[in-house]
Amino acid sequence: MAPGPSSIISKAVIEEFAKRYLKDPAVLWVSESGAKIVARDDHLAAQLKLKISADRNLPDIILVDLGDAENVQVLLVFIEVVATDGPVTPQRQDALLKIATDAGFPAERVAFVTAYLDRAQPAFKKTASELAWRSFAWFAAEPEHLIVLHEGKEKTATTLARWL
Repeated sequence: MAPGPSSIISKAVIEEFAKRYLKDPAVLWVSESGAKIVARDDHLAAQLKLKISADRNLPDIILVDLGDAENVQVLLVFIEVVATDGPVTPQRQDALLKIATDAGFPAERVAFVTAYLDRAQPAFKKTASELAWRSFAWFAAEPEHLIVLHEGKEKTATTLARWL
């Protein structure tokens, strides 16, 4: 990958985020603006029935949580790396969800993450209001923390105490 903040964030996503938040992580896709395809696992994509092509709708990273012996349901994780711009917006989320549902993934087995270097950086401040509900924000500088953008609905309303 080309040197720069996007590569630093991508490396942290693969080495820190995946290990911390997924039980059995696998890297399915990595891209960057300079080289659309940096790495891809076509064999795993075919097994999951995912049709991946380098177009403008694909995120920077696609991870897969293959689960464990107790929970063999696969979780598909679309990650946008933001050094300057390009978070998971509602429009991007819809486009990415279509890729997943076309492959047979139920919406509840698809996650969306926008990864930043640091929440004090201008990139987060600039894009925070664009982040899609039902997604996550993660920071390489604070890998143990995750911001949940909960999409509240009357049927799923909860109390603050349940989040603690």
